[in-house]
Amino acid sequence: MQLPNHDPYLNTAKRTIQNKKYKELYQKKHKHKDEHTPKSKSFFSQKVDINRLLNLSEGTMNLILFIAFLVIPYTVGIAFIFVVIAKASLDTFKDIHTNEYALYWAIGYEVIALIIILLVIKSAIQFHSLQKKSNNLSSTGYHGHRSLKIGKI
Repeated sequence: MQLPNHDPYLNTAKRTIQNKKYKELYQKKHKHKDEHTPKSKSFFSQKVDINRLLNLSEGTMNLILFIAFLVIPYTVGIAFIFVVIAKASLDTFKDIHTNEYALYWAIGYEVIALIIILLVIKSAIQFHSLQKKSNNLSSTGYHGHRSLKIGKI
């Protein structure tokens, strides 16, 4: 009786190849849909699909997102209190007598929420400026090719 091969390098290579195949199949499947969908006129009407960013199974993605939901705000909260309130002094940070997970988590959650809101505003402004630029280019007759100018040098 032979034991199955448990080579971690071989398993990693197989998983990488499998992920590439799944990504290619996903792109082929959704490429046809993407060609026929018109570009969004409004920033907030765009479709956001997290599966395009993370190539994980449904159960794994839910577990990772749940753990990230618990750990990331807590870590950001501790870092915020250490840098802002304790002014990056370890002695001052030790004197703060709050060891409550919920407090650190809530502070970190609010900091992350503020950062995300600022990123959304920045993306909306960039989207609006790109839309305005593309409208100006299309109204002037520019279609992406360069015109050849011949003159004296």
